[in-house]
Amino acid sequence: MFICSDMENVKVLSRIIGGLFYYHPSQYETVGINAVLRLDNTGFSQFDKTTAAISATDPHTLSVWHDELFTGIGEMKAPPWGSVYLDKEAVVFGDSTLHYRQFLLQCGIEFEAKHNEPEDQFGLMLMVIASLIEDKKFDAVAELLSVHLLPWAPHYLALFQQAAPVGAYRELADLGQSFITAVAQQFNAIAAPHKIYFNA
Repeated sequence: MFICSDMENVKVLSRIIGGLFYYHPSQYETVGINAVLRLDNTGFSQFDKTTAAISATDPHTLSVWHDELFTGIGEMKAPPWGSVYLDKEAVVFGDSTLHYRQFLLQCGIEFEAKHNEPEDQFGLMLMVIASLIEDKKFDAVAELLSVHLLPWAPHYLALFQQAAPVGAYRELADLGQSFITAVAQQFNAIAAPHKIYFNA
């Protein structure tokens, strides 16, 4: 198994892996990711493989890759927002984003939007899972997975894996896929029936 049944592990990994999908490498020190990258042998082999690849990558190169993969500099081959895959028009801030925003409000979570970014960014959603686990809202975690994340995330991660250069971010794509599969099993979550367009 990729992950043990300890909810503390799920929470911590959700926060860290989510951060790796969300934060720019220049922010790693500020948000505490650099401290995690310095850890050895956590017991999760794909996690260790990913953090080793990130640590071994030149910071400038990592920043360039991040900008290409997450901020839309050049052609964006794997947009990280759910509505791009779930909405017929393949737009950010689509209906699925609004439904997810309503779910967050029901859970008592409200984002201060930075750069007018939608809340259904893959890394942000993993970090929300960590917050929900911390608040012991396990039913909400299962709903987030089934309704808001699993219908599109495997497709996104497959595109991300293809788009990422060999190295750190390709390892991160594999880690993300392994992690959401394990967490879905942990919460007995399967993708709820949803009209999926997969426009990207």
